[in-house]
Amino acid sequence: MSDIAEEAGVSKRTLYESFENKESLLVKILEAEYLRIDTCLDRLEVEANTALDIILLFNQKIQMSSVCDAFYKDMQRYPGAVATQAVNKKKMLSRMISLLKRGVNEGVFMPEINYDMIALMVGELVKMSPPSEVFKMYTHEEVHNTFFLLFIRGICTDNGRKVLTRYITRGYYDLLQQRPFSRIETIQENI
Repeated sequence: MSDIAEEAGVSKRTLYESFENKESLLVKILEAEYLRIDTCLDRLEVEANTALDIILLFNQKIQMSSVCDAFYKDMQRYPGAVATQAVNKKKMLSRMISLLKRGVNEGVFMPEINYDMIALMVGELVKMSPPSEVFKMYTHEEVHNTFFLLFIRGICTDNGRKVLTRYITRGYYDLLQQRPFSRIETIQENI
């Protein structure tokens, strides 16, 4: 808490006046992170053309603000934070299923696939952070991007593959020029 107070530019006492303990601070950060992600998806749904565009841009945005693996390990010591993260993941899973089904209606994803199952598989894949020792010669980003692009291409229709090819060759990153989320700013906003 001393390190956090120092980084946020407040006294430790001020920090404890705003947050009862480390867990309450962590829960607030997780709630703010989910809100940031949800807002990002809202913006992408307005600005992007198809559900596939949204998913591709969202994947890039999430990679820009990745969190170190130690954070998730440490979080396991705080049941309230784990519960908050579980609620956030459930809401995100529901949102992703809706996007996948929207993509079917738009003709970019194949209709023959059980997208509820696919969303669960992706959730399990996300748990593979850090990647297994088998992939130690590659960066986390390389492993993630390879699996992600393979997965996305596998559910795309011919039209979806055209969108994916544009994404890969031109890089659809124009919407993503914001700097990554700062957890210290969230702490300061809540004090």
